Amino acid sequence: MLIRAFLGIFSGYFIGSILPAYFLTLFLTGQDIRERGTGHAGTTNVLREVGLIPGMLTAIIDVLKGIAALLFARSILGLPETIAFVSGFAAVLGHVFPFYLHFRGGRGAATTTGLLLYFLFRLIPDYELFPLLSDLGFLLALIGSVILIAREENMLAIVIIPAFSFIMLFRFFTEIESFYILTCNIYIFVISTLNIRKYNLLKLENENFRLWRVLIRPFAFSFPALSFFIPVERLILLIGVTLALFAFLDISRLLLPGAQKVLNGLFPQMYKRSEKERISSITGFLLGVFIAFLLFDQKTAVAVVSFSIFGDMSAKIAGKLFGRRKIFGKTLEGSLAFLTATFVLSYVLSLYAFVPFWLSLTGGVVATIVELLPLHIDDNVSVPLLSGLVMYLFS
Repeated sequence: MLIRAFLGIFSGYFIGSILPAYFLTLFLTGQDIRERGTGHAGTTNVLREVGLIPGMLTAIIDVLKGIAALLFARSILGLPETIAFVSGFAAVLGHVFPFYLHFRGGRGAATTTGLLLYFLFRLIPDYELFPLLSDLGFLLALIGSVILIAREENMLAIVIIPAFSFIMLFRFFTEIESFYILTCNIYIFVISTLNIRKYNLLKLENENFRLWRVLIRPFAFSFPALSFFIPVERLILLIGVTLALFAFLDISRLLLPGAQKVLNGLFPQMYKRSEKERISSITGFLLGVFIAFLLFDQKTAVAVVSFSIFGDMSAKIAGKLFGRRKIFGKTLEGSLAFLTATFVLSYVLSLYAFVPFWLSLTGGVVATIVELLPLHIDDNVSVPLLSGLVMYLFS
């Protein structure tokens, strides 16, 4: 058994190390594909540097390598499913680290995608028709939205892979295939994240865009999360106390110059320059959360506060990275990202039968419009208030 397992894993590595990108490019152009374009021996680089047909051949072979390694280990060597999967993943490592090219190959995304598709097709017979169509429609809409916003394949993977992984685990949590799919997804996600470094996200920070303030937004979801564990009256009291604390700090720094200097010294990046003479967005956000849970039922409040948290975060990042067209002083791409975030949240809430999809998405559309329009009211307050009001009226 041990010898067969070793043979299966080694054969997987050997199969994966056969790089069509390298050999086809060498045969057609006499050049090393790793010295052209992105420097990777993979499908995308061949498509861009050599041509469509070589790129398609590369894609087909790379996708099939992992499947071939897995089937050889399982069907020919008779190895258990788990070890067969390891053999398939060894093909990915062979693609990335080919022994005869000084361990410098491609990224392994296509080979991993082949394994992903293999296990996905094994799960399809267990899919009921309506959930299958629903999930496909959701993913296709999400793909279309990301393409419109980013027009970049690595950003597509960073958004779609988590959504796809969530759906697989939600639908097939007890099936071993879902965890194989999750492993493949994690690998593709990591590769795409490494590639996205060319955007240099950390260097986008300036006086009006502080990344830590954007990324800390999801932690504010602790307030909606607490609504599932404590009575709403206590939650409102907790939010109110937190709001009062930040409002006190704001009032102090606005009225007392000495307090402004002390706070800037203790928390040098908490307040933006534009907030020097007005209430901070942190206080505005807490006020919006307080109003949402005070006026609406728990389900509506959770939905609209989630819109404010994740929609605003998505809009700021997408607008800064990909904003091209201005509208009302903001970017169309940022607003589309806001709407996409509410679309994803609405679908997730509907999967758990928390809020009907149509109702939540209606609130999401209203939240997007409110965030876009120049209403001269803090978005942190107007978004949950108006979107929650519309959901209340239609429920």
